[in-house]
Amino acid sequence: MRERLRRLGKPALWGVAAGAGYAAGSQLAFTVLDPAGAGPTFFPSAGFSLALLCLLPRRVWPFACAGIATAEFLVDVAEGLGPLAAAGFAVANTAEPVLGALLLGTARPGGTWRGLTRFVAAAVLAAPAVGAVAGATTAVLASDGGAAWWAVAGRWWLGDGLGVLVVGTALLVWGDREPAPARRGGAIAATAAMGGLALLVFWADVSVAGYAGVVALGWVALWWGLRVVTAAGVVIAFVATTATAAGRGPWAGDAPAAGLVHLQVLLAVVLLTMLLLAVTGSERDAAVRGAVVAEERRRRAESVAAAEHAAHERARLLQAVAGELGAANGIDRIVTVFVEAHDGALAAAAVGLLGDGESPQVWTGTGAGPVTRTVAGAGAAEAAVVRDGRPRFFAGGHPVPGGTAAGHAAAVLPLRTAGDVFGFLGLYFREPGADPGAQRTLLLTMASQAAQAVHRTRLYEAEQRSRRRAEDGERRQRLLGDLVAALSRPGSTAERAQRLVDAVVPALADFAVAEFGEDGDTVVVSASRDDGGTAASAARSSGVSALKTVLVTGERHVAGQPPSALGVPLAAEGGVRGALVLGHAGSGRCFTPDDLALVADLAVRAGLVLHAARVADHEHSIAWTLQTSQLPRHLAVPRGVAAAARYRPSERSLSIGGDWYDLVTHPDGRVTVTIGDVVGHGLSAAAAMGQMRSAATALILAELRPAAVLDRLDLVAGRTAGAEHASALVAELDPATGRFRYAAAGHPPPVLVAPDGTVALLDGARSPLLCLPPRCGRPEAERTVLPGSALVCYTDGLIEQNRLPLHEAFAGLLSAVTRYAGAGPEDLCDGLVDVLVGDTPARDDIALVCLRYAPVPASHAAQPAPGLSSGLGAAG
Repeated sequence: MRERLRRLGKPALWGVAAGAGYAAGSQLAFTVLDPAGAGPTFFPSAGFSLALLCLLPRRVWPFACAGIATAEFLVDVAEGLGPLAAAGFAVANTAEPVLGALLLGTARPGGTWRGLTRFVAAAVLAAPAVGAVAGATTAVLASDGGAAWWAVAGRWWLGDGLGVLVVGTALLVWGDREPAPARRGGAIAATAAMGGLALLVFWADVSVAGYAGVVALGWVALWWGLRVVTAAGVVIAFVATTATAAGRGPWAGDAPAAGLVHLQVLLAVVLLTMLLLAVTGSERDAAVRGAVVAEERRRRAESVAAAEHAAHERARLLQAVAGELGAANGIDRIVTVFVEAHDGALAAAAVGLLGDGESPQVWTGTGAGPVTRTVAGAGAAEAAVVRDGRPRFFAGGHPVPGGTAAGHAAAVLPLRTAGDVFGFLGLYFREPGADPGAQRTLLLTMASQAAQAVHRTRLYEAEQRSRRRAEDGERRQRLLGDLVAALSRPGSTAERAQRLVDAVVPALADFAVAEFGEDGDTVVVSASRDDGGTAASAARSSGVSALKTVLVTGERHVAGQPPSALGVPLAAEGGVRGALVLGHAGSGRCFTPDDLALVADLAVRAGLVLHAARVADHEHSIAWTLQTSQLPRHLAVPRGVAAAARYRPSERSLSIGGDWYDLVTHPDGRVTVTIGDVVGHGLSAAAAMGQMRSAATALILAELRPAAVLDRLDLVAGRTAGAEHASALVAELDPATGRFRYAAAGHPPPVLVAPDGTVALLDGARSPLLCLPPRCGRPEAERTVLPGSALVCYTDGLIEQNRLPLHEAFAGLLSAVTRYAGAGPEDLCDGLVDVLVGDTPARDDIALVCLRYAPVPASHAAQPAPGLSSGLGAAG
């Protein structure tokens, strides 16, 4: 119950307040405004009750209506009316404001014509009319027929309508949430002046003051608006009604009731006119304020649009600069990007970077030509920015670095990476009055972008330089390797020297001259990239002169600046053995420090290789003489036997190998072939080969069988340096009987070609290499060969050329022998060498002996067949 009372407390208070206000207005109307008792024509309570319901929430209306009805009932009873009449008037005066509030809704009399029109139609005319009908009906029913219904209804409607127009309008206007007028003092003074004029007109009977009052009231309506008009209207209405009810004013001679009616009509017309003027002024002011607000909004929108456009342009500029800087591949392009991105606003842009000195190197671009490079002076603002890292802005009078024009507005901004200043960005504007400082944030952001781009470009350029150096180094190493490989390939000193100069032209020079040797054994070679014109001839002549200078001084000789000719000594074993001169003629090239280092390295290697080649040439000459002196020049064979031999040294041995062969004809016509292979190459192998061949020939001439010869060769090999583990084959053919005896010590088996072309390996007498004799002596095999047969004896170099497995190598040999089975010894030798070796350099020494057996009568068997050659010339 207490909670319910708490919830009902505030609405109940509004009901009490509504009743008290209504009762006060009613007493004022009956006692002051209608002292004669004719019925009030100005009823303030009607305006109070309507305004109260419009201002209160609808949940409070029941309480407010209860207060109004109660107050009306009590006042009517106090005025002498009966309960039924009082109740009827209470219902009429309660229903009237409720209807007016419902019809009015949220509309208010102020602000607009539409609002005022709705207020007058609903609250001033319609609702009082309904109340007048109910009140007049109640009055007629409560009277004894003395009251005229139309008269009562008209006075009621007029009084309530005027009360709503005067009091209700004032309460609603002043109860609005809009702020009170700023000219509060002037409003009070204007209201007081209107009250004074009303006193002059209605109490002092100064009628002419009414004209001034109307004008003043119109001026108040237009100047101060609705609030002051409604306040003045309340004052004027109360003063005029009180004076007229007291018998004063313009209607003093008339009946009080008639005077009040005329007065209220006048008041209604005047007040409604003033309200119309005030509303017109309000709408005008609202329109002006709207226009001002619209203008302000337009200016703000333009300002916002301008700011957005400026922000968009800044963003576009930053985006354009960032995009172009991301693709920039050099400082020149970075400078050009800033000039192009500002669409002609810049006279120039510059980027400065700290180098080895204190003054920064500056790249300046104007967009009208190539980027120029200068150095910023120590006293220039650009150098100061790099020193202290503070940006500087100039409104005018600042020169472009490296230029003569002054008067530019400029922004000089530091470039930083990892917090350290490494350069500056200079932007020089065409307009001398520009204020770059106003765009400080934008310009500093662009400087940050430029710093990143410059840093990235420097890293890229450093990487490119490192890559180029690495590529150049790799290329030079490859070139050096190719040159050394060309030098190292087998050949004589002259051949190697020629390959050297051929390799350096045109890789390193346009021409090259080399001389190497001493003691009258000198090699001079040259190479050139042109066809021998005048310039080239002069250059080569100068090269020969430089060659002599190097040979005399023993030091490097460099000519030209930058170097265009270079001579280096070729030294070996502590002495200068020759010289190499390189030069450029007509190509415009010059030698770089890397070229000088490469040539110096090449000279060291070339000196050693050429010296080794010269020593090898000398050794080869001796060994070749020794070898050719020990191999048989002619193969003396008896009649009925044809023979041929071939010898090919391996490439690495330079025609000096350890393979040997020999053919011995016995007095009885027998033929013995020896063929062997001493391990190794060169002079020592040739010497060992000579001793083994001589020993084998001596043993054969001692009429020893093939196996016995090998047994004795074991002893010889053990006593001869370099002959250990040599291989040997001894084969004996008796043309008279066709008997063929043979023995092999670690040597490939001979091949027998039958008269019908069938080939076979004779591997029946195999034994280990020399110096590794078996316990029971070396075996010997014997077989009879048919007339027309051929025998092939060879060293392992013939079948090991292609490094095939042993069974495949022998299969290839038999295939080649089959191919030339019907050929004579010469053609058979050439065919086997051609098929099995070809034109490729031999991997190992090759010795080959072929015999063709064609028996003759015994009386002629011991006579040698003339003109048979060993084919040694073909080998050499």
